[in-house]
Amino acid sequence: MKISIYFLLLFMLLVQACSSDKTTNKVLPTFHIDNTYAVQNVKFESVKEEIKLTGKVIPDENNLVKIYPLMGGKVVSVDAEIGDLVTTKKTLAVINSSEARGFQKDLLNAKNEVEIARKNLTVQEELFKTKFSSEKELLVAKKELEFTKNELSRAEETYKVFSMSKGGDYIVRSPVAGFILDKNIGPELQIRSDMNDYIFSIARLDEVYVSLNIYENDIQKIRVGQTVNIQVLSYPDKLYSGKITKIQNIIDPVTKTIQARIRLQNKKFELKPDMNCTGYVEFNEKGKMIAVPKSAVIFDANKNYVMVYISPTKVEPREVLVHKETSDKVYILQGLSKGEKILTQNVLFIYDAVTE
Repeated sequence: MKISIYFLLLFMLLVQACSSDKTTNKVLPTFHIDNTYAVQNVKFESVKEEIKLTGKVIPDENNLVKIYPLMGGKVVSVDAEIGDLVTTKKTLAVINSSEARGFQKDLLNAKNEVEIARKNLTVQEELFKTKFSSEKELLVAKKELEFTKNELSRAEETYKVFSMSKGGDYIVRSPVAGFILDKNIGPELQIRSDMNDYIFSIARLDEVYVSLNIYENDIQKIRVGQTVNIQVLSYPDKLYSGKITKIQNIIDPVTKTIQARIRLQNKKFELKPDMNCTGYVEFNEKGKMIAVPKSAVIFDANKNYVMVYISPTKVEPREVLVHKETSDKVYILQGLSKGEKILTQNVLFIYDAVTE
């Protein structure tokens, strides 16, 4: 019995030793820091105060065109929808109009009158050569031809302005290239030339404005020329930078705010009219402090960490005490020293690998 107990204890000790060796020889994660992680030197920067403002994207009124019907009639077809990108002179709608047919009739009559006047002048010239017509009658024929030509020119200009088809339809064309923002027309509708509502609105969106709401307690801090970083929900990781070009002097009686406008380039048409957005206005405070990109800071278990770079194969997580955050930077009170290096991109991947 004693021998059995002895062998049992010996077996348990061997198992424990094997477990201990496995723990001791556990393989730690290995990695190599390359350009994917963007190593950056820690440095002091001027502390910036940031005001957060809400607003929306609006089109530039100077690049906004509203199209009103020049003739009344029944809508035959509509060839453009809201959101479409249209070119100059693109057909937007066709309207069957009695007014258009009237203008077309005037054009044909003007052409006929010119032909009649030209033939009459030819006859008068022949009669004048044979002394069967007076010089006065020849001059009257010449003036009549000149008059009919002027009437024809007027009819042709009218025809071009109203953009009519050969069948007598009024064609609504786009006067500019841009996006259809609004449409108040549809097939089979009866349109009047004296209606107050526009039938299309078109805007160029390669440049847009952002209108931000400034509350009364922030008015003294905001001025024309300040740089503003704009963020929209559709692209939360992207900031659009612009300067304040205008601040209105009238307070909205409902929102108790004034409007600031920022002009932005929008070559890729990412910013759409009426998009809600947030603007971050920065200005310098007194003093300097260590500042790191917002992407370098990891929040875990109610604490903030950065990944300190030691060598291409060695990094360490470091807890830091945060003073404040802006839209793109974090100011550090404690935990980092000037000259140290930190990772600023894809840091969560390395953090998880090291702390796993």
